[in-house]
Amino acid sequence: MAAYKKKIIITVVVVAVAGLAIGGGFIGLGYNYAKNNENYSEQEARNIALAQFDGEIISVQKDFELEDDQLSRSEFEYEVEIKTADNQLRYVKVSSRTGTVDYDDDYGYGDHDHMRDHD
Repeated sequence: MAAYKKKIIITVVVVAVAGLAIGGGFIGLGYNYAKNNENYSEQEARNIALAQFDGEIISVQKDFELEDDQLSRSEFEYEVEIKTADNQLRYVKVSSRTGTVDYDDDYGYGDHDHMRDHD
């Protein structure tokens, strides 16, 4: 009976390790695609965001976006927070791959998920 339990534990551990290795490789491949296709720097992303909203940049955060349905479209995005002259906060996402802009359509009011796409 002890040998049977030991065999089950070993099988579970092997499957878990294999799953982690495959998952890590998948994420690593997406990260590599994103790194190799990084065409816009943080400074360029700042300039692009300020072209959309005039104001003062409060923060910039660079995030990795894994596109699991098409790894070659994985990219880094700069999340730029801008304080406008009328004291409103605007949130802009700039793609490091394409330089395209995505806005937060409700400017974060009461939205804990303010930098995510809104449908």
